[in-house]
Amino acid sequence: MTGFGSDLTEFKQYPQFINNNTIIKEIDCGYELFVILTQDNEIWVEGLFGGSDSSNSSVIRKIQTGNNLTNELSTYNQIKCCDQNLIYFLKSNSYLSQDLEKLLKNGYLSDCDIKDIPVHKILIETRIGKTFDLIKKYLESNCKLNEIQDLLKWIYCDEMINFKRTNEILNHFGIQNAQKTKLLTNDLKQLLFDEQTSDFKLVVKNEEDDEDDEEELYIHKFILAARSGLFLNMFQNIEENLQKVKDYSGKSLETIELLISFLYTDELPITADTDQEFIKEEFEDIVEYYQLNPRIPMMDIFEKFSKK
Repeated sequence: MTGFGSDLTEFKQYPQFINNNTIIKEIDCGYELFVILTQDNEIWVEGLFGGSDSSNSSVIRKIQTGNNLTNELSTYNQIKCCDQNLIYFLKSNSYLSQDLEKLLKNGYLSDCDIKDIPVHKILIETRIGKTFDLIKKYLESNCKLNEIQDLLKWIYCDEMINFKRTNEILNHFGIQNAQKTKLLTNDLKQLLFDEQTSDFKLVVKNEEDDEDDEEELYIHKFILAARSGLFLNMFQNIEENLQKVKDYSGKSLETIELLISFLYTDELPITADTDQEFIKEEFEDIVEYYQLNPRIPMMDIFEKFSKK
């Protein structure tokens, strides 16, 4: 089903180079479909799609989208070939999703399980909107292991593998049109500095000249450990019953609050009242101190959000 351009006359045992200057932004392969999203926001497909038959399935062909859709695609950075030969275009919070996916894979700091898969209770409850016991009971009684794994992929990464079945499960819990109404960043914002769901406190000095003026920030260990090497090492080495730790970065409370907000959402909540030059200077070395994921272009993100 996967061919080599327009040459259909001979079977090729090895991949054939297609010589053009197209730069690929995203690529994915489905059951009978292969799709490319280019840097120019063009869509190219190969395989059975849109009623095509096997006679032209091996031809890589461009889908005519029109100017409006082409412009709209510029805001998307991820594509997925799903069941029924559907193509989905997603706005992925790539760094946040990739970091949380590591938690799903290694089960670090998990506090419960679903069919022996280590998970994080508060994240499951926040994403689904039901109690963990209710969610666990339904999934283990009504879903296959691979369906649970696909659902967890959406919970941790905002990514749907089996679009139809995952949505059926979410519909059972009262969630409709999840990819538009239940974004990962919006759900994590509910946990930000939330005292009721927090399992740890970070103590930050409020005023530079007053040692006794301290603020306690309510955090979730599993989120900070997934995103920061410093917090990961900290939580691996502290006593199990310890409930809080002091921040020794020497940064201001405002800076630490912005950092925590960024770790939860991949966003910097900068307002018109924020001293942007001061925060920018603070963030220039905060990436190294907190051992943030090196893929995160912190200064690029700061520039992006400071312009809003």
